[in-house]
Amino acid sequence: MKMTLKQLILCAYLAVLGMLVKPFLSPVFNMLTDFIRIPGGSVTAGISILFLVFGRALINRPYTGLLIGFLQGVISLTTGISATVGALVLITYTLPGIAVDLVIGRTHQPLMTRMVLAGACGVLAGAVSTNMLYFRMSLLPFILFYTFGVLSGGLGGYLAYQAVIRIPERFRKEFQ
Repeated sequence: MKMTLKQLILCAYLAVLGMLVKPFLSPVFNMLTDFIRIPGGSVTAGISILFLVFGRALINRPYTGLLIGFLQGVISLTTGISATVGALVLITYTLPGIAVDLVIGRTHQPLMTRMVLAGACGVLAGAVSTNMLYFRMSLLPFILFYTFGVLSGGLGGYLAYQAVIRIPERFRKEFQ
């Protein structure tokens, strides 16, 4: 994977944006999801995955999602955002990046479809890893958690697609 400095800076910028959005949106989503007893992160994740999907689609290089996800994990670990889980946070942020890379890297589907699926699969990868590592929910909350996560991830992917297609072609080419 060879990236230009401009691409690396964009990856870092998107990782930071993805992490900055979470603390502002989490309280709102937590109020809604506490009512049905599922973690609010399952819904918030769709918004933060938007930046990961956007970066992978715009830069269009293998391992871009992995890099952005890993950077988000490092940011979370070093700033104490997920201090209670420690180094495991690197896994829970990197796996969505790998999922996004795998889905967007397939070229036999339209970009919008790949980005929506990438968002859904990215959130699902993060939800599965967090549930396995620390939540261990029972069946009903488990199903709700993944359902809301996949829906929010698909929405995040769709919003990322809308952002990518609105960037003029000449600017998009600068990042590819």
